[in-house]
Amino acid sequence: MNLEDEKIAEEILRLRLSQILVNEEYKAGKFKIPVHLALGHEAIAVAMNHVLEDGDKLVLSHRNMAHNLARLGKLRPILDEYFLKTSGLMGGKLGSMNLINPARGIIYSSSILGNNFPVSVGIAMAEKISGRKGATFVFGGDGSIEEGSFYENLTMMKTFGVALIVVVENNEWSLGTHISERRCEIDVEKLTSAVGVPYVKMDGNHTHKYIEILKSARDRAIRNF
Repeated sequence: MNLEDEKIAEEILRLRLSQILVNEEYKAGKFKIPVHLALGHEAIAVAMNHVLEDGDKLVLSHRNMAHNLARLGKLRPILDEYFLKTSGLMGGKLGSMNLINPARGIIYSSSILGNNFPVSVGIAMAEKISGRKGATFVFGGDGSIEEGSFYENLTMMKTFGVALIVVVENNEWSLGTHISERRCEIDVEKLTSAVGVPYVKMDGNHTHKYIEILKSARDRAIRNF
């Protein structure tokens, strides 16, 4: 294992252990707000942190903890935010589901399912109009692709030619119900190809592969800007 591999492994472990600590506080009933963990999302969050460059924007869902931990590099300001303390990351005003960190590129997080998709198109469009060359990344879960805003997002990003990369995370479960028990299969590749948006499938928890794929997607989006 080389130095870079060690650093990535340490980051993944830091994100997992930080969330375990938050979960212990949550189980003890110490929070006055709902808190959504992102256990199992550590690898993609670490990869995204490595890919983001100055000027890039990150748009998240309510399950944003792993990304905020990765981008900030420490737990305490986030934990204080969950306690609604003024020492929190955003002064205790945003809590968990809408937590952002503009200084580190996280400019929007939504507690409304699928809401962040149209917002991300607007952000990417603003970047294009302003002549800025950064890319916008938006994250959503598999449940959010059932919302009409997902298809509208694909249509608008293609129509306006904005530098937007959409990342859909699918763990094949909806809380305690397997996705196959709840709805029909949605072929995301066919959905994206219908409007001419490139699609790449990422499997497992291979952070290096995630970094390679996300960097390639970013470069392609910037070239087509």
